[in-house]
Amino acid sequence: IGYDRIIKMLTVHNGELVVEEKGLHSVEKFLLSRRIMYWQVYLHKTVLAAEKMLVNIMRRAQQLIHNGIELSVPSKALQYFLTKKLQRNDIQAALPIFCTLDDVDVMCAIKAWENHTDLILQHLCRGLLNRNLYKIHLQNEPFENDILQQKSMEYATKLNVDGSDVHYFAFTGEAINTLYNLHEERITILFKDGSTKDISEVNNTLVHKTFANPVKKFYICTLK
Repeated sequence: IGYDRIIKMLTVHNGELVVEEKGLHSVEKFLLSRRIMYWQVYLHKTVLAAEKMLVNIMRRAQQLIHNGIELSVPSKALQYFLTKKLQRNDIQAALPIFCTLDDVDVMCAIKAWENHTDLILQHLCRGLLNRNLYKIHLQNEPFENDILQQKSMEYATKLNVDGSDVHYFAFTGEAINTLYNLHEERITILFKDGSTKDISEVNNTLVHKTFANPVKKFYICTLK
């Protein structure tokens, strides 16, 4: 991406940050490349599987703590978020604590939990540490409920897991990628005659309203 070109084409018009017309194609290439990066990197199957496993580890740890089960949490900052049920008015006090969290806090906790007596937490932690992640399958249409129910029953029997907890091992979801969000993003193009248009309204551009529609991919995560 020629980011230096984009920066050079930035200017201020009527108090608004805009892009000069000469930088239009550079911005287009940036948006298209960002879309490709999301599918190939940020929303890649392996990244998605690892993220969902990490989220479920934290959800399980929080559930155990709220149920009165003892759980060692090496980091005080992480312990704060796992033990406290945050409300909207707690955000101001919680933000400085959140800023002290990093991946070291999380990985130390996961290593401490990999031998916990709770088999669900133990299995998830060992899976993440040993890179034995969820098996994930993506498709363009939602998955049938029968597929998820079949997998859920299989894990409930094989792993002796309660039906209310089997969602840690089999679940569905959706990944969304948008080229250009018309509501949350606004890239204004300044033309030579002094007029301005949103990039989605400029003729003969790749970033038009059709491409602005979000693209969804549906996934199902199961144990390997």
